[in-house]
Amino acid sequence: MKKSLSIFVPAAINSPVILRKAKSLAKKLKLNCYRSITEINSDFFLMYSENGLQFCQINNIDRVKCLLYVDFVRGKNGYRHYRNLTIRQPLAKAMGIKSGIRPSVFDATAGLGQDAFVLACLGCNVSLCERSPVLHSLLEDGLERAWNEKKTAQIVSTRMHLLLKDSKDFLQNSQEKFHTIYLDPMYPHRTTSALNRQEMRIIRNLVGNDDDSETLLNIAFAEATNRVVVKRPKGAEELSDRAPSFVISAKKSRYDVYLIQIERSPSGKIA
Repeated sequence: MKKSLSIFVPAAINSPVILRKAKSLAKKLKLNCYRSITEINSDFFLMYSENGLQFCQINNIDRVKCLLYVDFVRGKNGYRHYRNLTIRQPLAKAMGIKSGIRPSVFDATAGLGQDAFVLACLGCNVSLCERSPVLHSLLEDGLERAWNEKKTAQIVSTRMHLLLKDSKDFLQNSQEKFHTIYLDPMYPHRTTSALNRQEMRIIRNLVGNDDDSETLLNIAFAEATNRVVVKRPKGAEELSDRAPSFVISAKKSRYDVYLIQIERSPSGKIA
């Protein structure tokens, strides 16, 4: 993927609001903003449409293909919101959600925010940390649109908090503590795996291979107050030499759960 990106607003869109947002984002990301697709000299670009911000590709001069798009109202997220909100699902069990217990969660590798949204729908306060400016922009746009929908407004406005930071730096410098720290690093390359689908390949090209994920995990061990959860594909190696406390299996993946042992003095008080 070419590293140079642009922001595109189709000439057919006459919304002053969208144009202002596009120009503001272009300035923030230090990108050029165009109204004509013929001016774009990169195969990949961010496009503002009436549906929101999309990460797109030009297949040829006449065709635009959306590759990444964050929608917390419809599609897969909407389905999970309405049909899969149970604390019995593997993700909820791994995170420590129980009847009457909703842990605070730090999502250290937010990506497109799907798992964070499920956790927020289940009642958890979730801080989503994303270091890729492009993915952060897509998340920010998706959250903004969800704020304007009655069925999702309270969930995203009160329980989802987005950060544009490197999780390692944030965890080491923040005074805020989290019950659960969640890592979903880039899956290993697998030529025959469904997990290597196009969306995952595009994200990998944007953010890299998460080569520092083991370092992040060690920092998470030091900062979480109850547990660290790592999502891995079935059959993949564990991210750490430290064995997980237990494992929760899902259909195509698993959750390695590391319980944090709080050191106590002989008197029984927390050291």
